[in-house]
Parts: sequence; C-alpha cells; structure tokens
Amino acid sequence: MRKRWIGLAVFVVVAALVAGGAYWLTRPKTVSAERPKGAPAVGSCWNVSEEAVAAAFPWPGAPVGCTASHTAEVFLVGQVDRELAAKAAAAKGDEAKVGQSLMYAQARHACLTVAPKYLGGDWHASRVQVVASWIKPAWVGFFGCAVVEAAAPGGKRFVPRTASLRGALGGGGLDIACVARDTTSEMRYVPCDQPHDGEFTGTYTITPPGAPFVADKVSAAVTAGCGEAAKSYIGAPRTDLSARFVGPTSTGDWLGSDQTYACYALVTDGQRLRGSVKGLGPGPLPH
Repeated sequence: MRKRWIGLAVFVVVAALVAGGAYWLTRPKTVSAERPKGAPAVGSCWNVSEEAVAAAFPWPGAPVGCTASHTAEVFLVGQVDRELAAKAAAAKGDEAKVGQSLMYAQARHACLTVAPKYLGGDWHASRVQVVASWIKPAWVGFFGCAVVEAAAPGGKRFVPRTASLRGALGGGGLDIACVARDTTSEMRYVPCDQPHDGEFTGTYTITPPGAPFVADKVSAAVTAGCGEAAKSYIGAPRTDLSARFVGPTSTGDWLGSDQTYACYALVTDGQRLRGSVKGLGPGPLPH
C-alpha cells in the first residue's frame, strides 16, 4: 500500500513542463521578452483533456467562458530568467540538461507561489491541482500555469466546472474529505459518509526551502511528519490506521516544488470505513 501511495507523487506540473522536450531541438541563442502568440490569457478557461494540458500551449480549441463547462483555468503567464534561457539554448549535452532543469524549477516555483493567492487558500488541502505547460517555442522560457478541480489525489482526472476557481478556496466547499478506491483500484475523492479507505489528515512541509532531494531521508521525514499529523487529527496513535502521503518522491518532482505533502490515514485491515475518524481517539473505527 505504501509503495502505491507514495508512487502517486503527483504534481501535474511535472509531466506538463517536461513534456515540452521536443521543442528544445531548434533554438537560436537570443531570447526575446515578447510573449509568444500561443500564450493564453490570464483568467481564461479551457475545456481540455488531461492529455492536452500535458502538451505545450497553444492548447487545442479555443478558450470558453468560465461559466461554461471547462476543466482548466489559466492564472499566470510568465517567463523564466532570459539569460538562463539563452544559456540553456546555447548549451549542449549535460550542460543543456542542467539549464533546462533550472528553467523548469523556476517556472514551477512561480506557479506554486502564485496559485494560493489566486485560489484564496492552500490547494494542497483541496480538490484542486496546479498544472503548467511551456508555451511554444519552449526554449524561450515562457510558461502558463492553470488550476483544475481534480477527481482524485494527484489531479490525473479532471472535474468539469461551470464557475471560476479564482478565490474559490476562501469559502470552503472544495476541501478534501476522504478517499476510496474506484473500479480501477485508484483512489478518488469521496465524502466521508460514503464507504472509503482513508481520510485526509493535513499537510506536511519539509524545510528548509530548496533542500536537496535525498529519497530515503525525504521518505522518512514525510512518513514521520504525516504520522504525527494523523495522530493529532485522530487524537490517539492507532495500529489499524496507517499514515500515507501524496507529494514529490523523485528528483524531477522535487525541482521547484514547495516540498509540501498531503497526508492521509488509511485503514490497514482491508475493511472500508464509513464516517470520519477525526477526534476518534482509541474508539472503534466507523465501519
């Protein structure tokens, strides 16, 4: 179970930005500050698939009104440091890969820094995910950031919306409650009064910012941190519930991330829960 959950490691921003690799092949050495024609408008909404957001802008189709059915909402368009982009464009081999990784980290950091301000709250504790894509041509370093409502931890499945996410987290309504396996054995968000396998217990952030990624140390730190979050949430240590987490578990995921993990308490006996374990203490599980 632990391997499956930490394997989710799911900031959608990773796949989307890395997917721009093909656009690095032909690149001049001068980087312009002019925004590419394919850049989306900030505040625009798009009815696009999960696969589409993993590609560079322009996304297929055209933006739609945010009161119409849509899946993604753009909240930031930016450009990484142009000098860095120029050096990466002129570099070759490992030097080019390092430059592109630094660009990726800058873009991702910008998305994750601005997202809570746009949303009005902590997206880690909500059914919202941050996605990001390069804007063609990717070598100039322009990127677009968007937010989506997710059906499951990690945002691999989007929920169509007919309202903007701007400020949406300030009033609640998108908070994570519980998670249950669906017919594909993947976890999805559900209310805690429905049969489920686990419950969100809070977040844990590794400090200091920009700390190096060492897999075993990160795993140990988050396991302990989410274990404490679960104990505090439940009100007592338990052996029939186990702490699990969703967040960056690879060097690629870690680059530019805010090093924050969503923590969950999952039942260990294979039975399903019905009802919340918040404040349960040592009492019987709500089966």
